[in-house]
Amino acid sequence: MSRAPRLAPSSLPRQQRRRVDRELYKLICREACSFCGTPLEHNTPTASGFDKQGAVAHAGVCCFDRFGEIFSEIFAMGFFSARRYDILDTRGSTSGTVPEFSLEQAAARIAAYQKTIADVDKRFGDADRRGGVRSTHINVLDYPWTADDRDWFKRNPKRSHRMRTPFPGELDKVKIPTGREVIVLVRQVEPGSRIRGVLHFGPDSLLPLPVNESSDEAIAHALFEVATRREAAPPDVQALVALVEKYKVPQGAGS
Repeated sequence: MSRAPRLAPSSLPRQQRRRVDRELYKLICREACSFCGTPLEHNTPTASGFDKQGAVAHAGVCCFDRFGEIFSEIFAMGFFSARRYDILDTRGSTSGTVPEFSLEQAAARIAAYQKTIADVDKRFGDADRRGGVRSTHINVLDYPWTADDRDWFKRNPKRSHRMRTPFPGELDKVKIPTGREVIVLVRQVEPGSRIRGVLHFGPDSLLPLPVNESSDEAIAHALFEVATRREAAPPDVQALVALVEKYKVPQGAGS
């Protein structure tokens, strides 16, 4: 979340609504239940309101059976996700205002979102396991870069990894430090299932590397592992060469 949601009850004075929204935003960012401290579980409902002392509170599913004991008022329902899904992305909205629903209506909408997330997780779960990385951003919609990657791997059926520059707009929601160059690493787990990693580097870095036909797959594979933090960034040329050698496929062994 990039800014405080507008979830405070509309019946409150404007200044008090702003204070409640700021406090709630801080609680949401902690990703834990305000009452028992239990970390929020992926794809589970949450509730926000005032506790018995009148303080802003944010509860996880761990405390749902205690609502009558811990809340004096519930003014918002939601759900927590440890991953981002483009099909649920609402950050294009400029108002920041959340439509008001009854708690029953909110619960029904949340259940629909949870089912969507569960279905997508099931679809991509095998790709995560086989790809060796749990993706934090799930893209279901079609973008220019997804189509380009799909076509590229079709043209290069023996390749499992690709190294390329990012497309315009591809990394708009990824924080890249100022003055850093960026490359995108792509692993195709199977046709239709790919995992992306992003690697950024400074002017004094060992990157970008010269690429040739014999080492291209090994370099892309090695840097994918670095981008997904399964390998440490090589500190010098010798370490970089050793890392690339580690991921070279023996001649005649296939890819």
